[in-house]
Order: sequence, then C-alpha cells, then structure tokens
Amino acid sequence: MSITSLSFILFLFICVVLFYLCPVRFRWVVLLVASVVFYAICGAQYLPFICFTTVTVWWAGRRMGKLYEQEAEVLKNLKDRKKKKDVKALYKKECRRTLVLVMVLNIALLCAVKFLKYFVPNINQLLQWSGLLDRLLQGEEFTAAMIIVPLGVSYYTFSTVGYLLDVYWKRYAYEPNLARFALFAIYFPHIVQGPISRYNTLGQELKKELRWDTSRVCKGAELMAWGFFKKLVIADWLNVFVEAVYAGENTAGLVYFVAILFDAVQIYTDFTGYMDIVSGASEIFGVRLEQNFNHPFFSKNVQEFWRRWHMTMGGWFRDYVYKPITVSGWMKGLSKVTRGRLPDALRRYIITAIPILITWFLTGLWHGTGNTYVAWGIYYGVLITLSTICTPGLQSLGRKLRINMEAPSFDVYRMVRMFFLFCGGRLLTRPGSLEMSRQVLYAIFHSFQPWTLWDGTLTTYGLTVPQLILELAAIALLWWVSYHEEHKGPVRDALEQQNLVFRWALLYVLLFAIIIFGCYGPGYDAASFIYAAY
Repeated sequence: MSITSLSFILFLFICVVLFYLCPVRFRWVVLLVASVVFYAICGAQYLPFICFTTVTVWWAGRRMGKLYEQEAEVLKNLKDRKKKKDVKALYKKECRRTLVLVMVLNIALLCAVKFLKYFVPNINQLLQWSGLLDRLLQGEEFTAAMIIVPLGVSYYTFSTVGYLLDVYWKRYAYEPNLARFALFAIYFPHIVQGPISRYNTLGQELKKELRWDTSRVCKGAELMAWGFFKKLVIADWLNVFVEAVYAGENTAGLVYFVAILFDAVQIYTDFTGYMDIVSGASEIFGVRLEQNFNHPFFSKNVQEFWRRWHMTMGGWFRDYVYKPITVSGWMKGLSKVTRGRLPDALRRYIITAIPILITWFLTGLWHGTGNTYVAWGIYYGVLITLSTICTPGLQSLGRKLRINMEAPSFDVYRMVRMFFLFCGGRLLTRPGSLEMSRQVLYAIFHSFQPWTLWDGTLTTYGLTVPQLILELAAIALLWWVSYHEEHKGPVRDALEQQNLVFRWALLYVLLFAIIIFGCYGPGYDAASFIYAAY
C-alpha cells in the first residue's frame, strides 16, 4: 500500500475513527492491529521476517534484563569488591552471549536479503552440486527475483538492534510486554522508510494516554498535505526530467548539470515528503516521531549536513558504530602501539580517520549494494575526515588572510559549497554506475553547450516549459518555507495564529495544487519512494 495512494488515505481514516472510538487504555491495541494489517496488505509474505526479529529481540532484551535484575540482587549481599567484580563479569558474559546470538541472527538475515542477489550464480552451482536443485526448484535455476526482501527491513532491524544494545549497556530497562514491543517494531507510520526510532522515545510515546486534541490533529493534517505537495508536485515531476536525462545518449553537459541540481532537490523532497506524511499521520494519533530532517541545505559543512539530513540514521551510526569503535580495545591498542613510533600529528590523524572511514563505509553499504554505494561511503568518510583534520588550520589561515568568516556572505558561500558537495555524492550513485558518473563529468567539462539552456533542449526531457516554470515556482516556495522555519520557527505555528478562514483557505489551495499539479498518469508508481529501497 503506497503512502501517497487513496487506499492509504482511506486506511488512515478508518484507523483514526476506530482509534478515537476505542477507550483510551486500549487505543495502543488499535495501533498494533492497524500496523499488522498495514504490513500484511503490503505483503503477507513479509510477516514471518518481522515477527522473527520482533520475538527474538524482545526475548533477548527480556533475558538480559532479568539477568541484570538477578545481578543486582546478588550484589546487595556482597561486601567484597573482588567478588562483586567477578559477579558483574559473570553476568556481563552471559548477557553478551545472548546479545551476540540475536544480533548475529538478525544482522545475518538483513545481509542475506540485501546481498544474496550477488551470489545467485554461486548458489545455483552449490544447489546443482548437492543435488538439491531438482528437489527444491524442480530443475529451475535460483534467481534474484525469488529473494524476499521484507518491507522496511533495514529500518526495523536497526531500530530493534539499537534497543538490544541499549538494554545490554543498561541505558534503559527492557520491555516485559511482547505486544508493546511489537507495536514499537511494526508501528506503521515509520515501518517503510523510517525514521530509525529509539525505544526510549517512540516506545514511550506509544505508552502515553493518546487523547483527541483538535489543534494537534489539524496540524498533523497540514503537515501531511505539505508532504504530499513536496512528493507529488516537486519530487515526482523532477524525477521525470532526471530519469529522462540519465536514460538519454549524447546529452549536453549543461543538461546533465541541471539534472544533477534537480536530482538533489528531488531526493530531498521525496524523502522529506514521506517524513512529513507519516509524521503528520502519527501526530493525528498523538504520537510524535523523531525529527529526521532539519533543513540540511542550510548546513555550512559536511558534519553539520549529516546532523541535519537523515538525523536518526546518522545518530544510529554515531551511537552504535562510531562511538563503540573509538573506545574499543583494538583502537586503544593501536593508539598505544603507535605512540612514540609515529609523529604525534600523524598519529592523531590516523586515530581520527579510522573510526570515521569504517562508519561511513558501513553507512554506504546500508544505503545500497554495489561499488557505487561503497564509493559514496568512502566519499563522505574522506570529506568528514578532511574537514575534521583541516578545519582548525583553515580557520587559522582565514584569520591571517583577514577573511571575515562571520559575514553572511561567507555563510552563503559555505552553504552553496555544501550543496555542491552533496550533488557530488549523488553523482556517484544516481547515474547507476561509476562509469556513467565519469561520462557525466566528462560531458560537463568537455561538452557543456550553454545554448541548450534557451534553445528548447531542456523541454525534450519529459517536462514542458509551463511544467518547468511550475517546478521552479514550487522550489522557490519550498525555499521560502524552509528559510522561515530555519530563522523564525515552524510555519504551522505561525498559521495557528491566523484567522480560521485564512488557514482553511490556504489548506484548500494546497490541496487543489496537489490534485491539479501532482504527478499522476500512466506509468506513475506512487510507491517508489527513493529511501524505501534501503
């Protein structure tokens, strides 16, 4: 069921009616049933996978929690420090066994559904050699199409594994109720493409008394409408142009350049459009989802950008990959071994770079398989490493050159620079191969052909002149809203201060704009959110 389809709107309406007709103390059950139904409609064959993850992670969290409770009881009666240390080590070891077992099972499952397609020839050879090809597949070859990729597998796996690690590290208590934990794992507004929720935030939100609030429900509907506008009016029309450009041959460099710019806006409006839709839907129920975007194109450097873009993913890799690596025994050992053997500056650079590069290599694999995403991960790993290492020196150089780095014009320069760095990252993955990325760059620098901007060439890629003007106007509106929210606060809060007639009139204008100017028609796939594939 696509989030932008009429069937989803109808499904959501029925859920809201049943939710508020139900007594308050049972409303979470309505959300659980609705989430299971939603997931089953999207594909009943996916249910065993998410049920396996939910049950195993809940069991492991409960087991570790019980072990820690036993540990606390035993420690109460002990006075000797050595015995206390031995007891802690014993329970920690037992918890670690449980943690590793369940983490390996679930991460192996995630890796299998994401990477198994690359081993199809090897699997066929193995099945043929073992004689299982005839028995299992009646002589047919195993194909990538036979691999079931569960809906939202990366998102719910990361959310639940994060919960498991937090319980292991004693950051918060385990959830004793399987149904409550299942609601956290499968909650339908965030299951398709995030945000990657933490149990201490979303899990607690789902435990609140969820009551009707007219103002909150209206604001949730407004956020959903804005999300539909970004997805259907901006992202999907820009996608028509970008797809046509990358599918063409002998394309002028300027056309590629415009496609790169449009692609950056497209992926932003596609992903944030989805986030606005599901966050607004969740807000109608009274459940606040974690913020996943904070106007990233106002960022002035790459670190700030990734604190604003896909914030829950960045936070997950920071807390569960980067930080554990930096404090790991082998990193401490490396620091100790290189002390005195390497120059201090070089040693610091190496110790700084290794955790960043490993984290971003894994982030690239999370986003997608193949060498394009490996290159993408290395690209950002190198950029962040260089920024971390070189920023103090560049700031010192700027002061010596008397560059006013506090001036608004310098901020604009840094934001434009960051936007083009982001475009560079997209150029590694969007064309489909590194060879195609090379061809695009070659065309930009060797066959720019600036006259294609006004000779009508741009209108041969799926969009007419009025449609291009519409897209530019919509992008300008998007920029104005983003600027207002960045400097003055949420637009929805400002609208709440206006007269009711004005608010409703504006909402109707937005709805009619979506209906009239939205991207529909033959071949349109409303389900194709970019990040849903991750």
